[in-house]
Amino acid sequence: MSRSGESPFGRCVFREFSKTDSTTLCFSDHYLAYCASGSMRLEIDSRYFFLQPTKAVWIPAGKQVTTQIPTSITCCSILFDTTRFPEHDLLVKTIDLTPLARHMILHCRRWSVEGCIIDKAAESFYEVLASIVIEQMDAPTSDWIPRGQSMLVSRAVDLTIEQHTKPVELAEIAVELASSERTLSRRIVDETGMRWSELLRRIRIIAARELLTCSELQITAVANAVGYSSQSAFNKAFKLESGLTPGKFREQFKSSNWS
Repeated sequence: MSRSGESPFGRCVFREFSKTDSTTLCFSDHYLAYCASGSMRLEIDSRYFFLQPTKAVWIPAGKQVTTQIPTSITCCSILFDTTRFPEHDLLVKTIDLTPLARHMILHCRRWSVEGCIIDKAAESFYEVLASIVIEQMDAPTSDWIPRGQSMLVSRAVDLTIEQHTKPVELAEIAVELASSERTLSRRIVDETGMRWSELLRRIRIIAARELLTCSELQITAVANAVGYSSQSAFNKAFKLESGLTPGKFREQFKSSNWS
């Protein structure tokens, strides 16, 4: 404990998780979810959030979270005491992690052992990490997908995620859902604020960013793996979503991934 009677400012949860289907959780502390390796999907407030090694998801206390882990992952996440963490807007956000932030989170593993005492040095370290997190929360990223409110739109989003690796058209999804393409298109915009083509692009680029950081696939192979047959179309879509070309994105990740 940092001071007599006070809870620690922060605590680290470091462990490996095997592939699982959905699991529902709720945290009494603020939670910074981070995958040091692998990726996972979180469903919170009718949105899907995607965790990758360059990102973290900030989850305010009391939020119900449904997790899905498609492959084994290494999780290194931080729990922050709600009474001591600085005031913020209590919104779920996906944030970029700078190299400094990633390595600070991983450094917290030293305090993840059960029974480890959170001393003054640890308290100061968690406070600095909190200030970095808050700074990044002011510029959240787009690594999330709106799921929609109705069963029709939710199923359409799920089917788009399932089929994004191949040529897919909204008309095909509409037929599968016994809806007209026009009706489904309108409902998607009404419920998500995005056109279906924008949803598909974001889904594909989120998947591409994961492959660029977690695999050694050539960029052309990454484009094909996420449903793009044209390299130029992939580059254009990637830059629209990420602000960088795929090559520059991978280069920046590798150069900042300190050993």
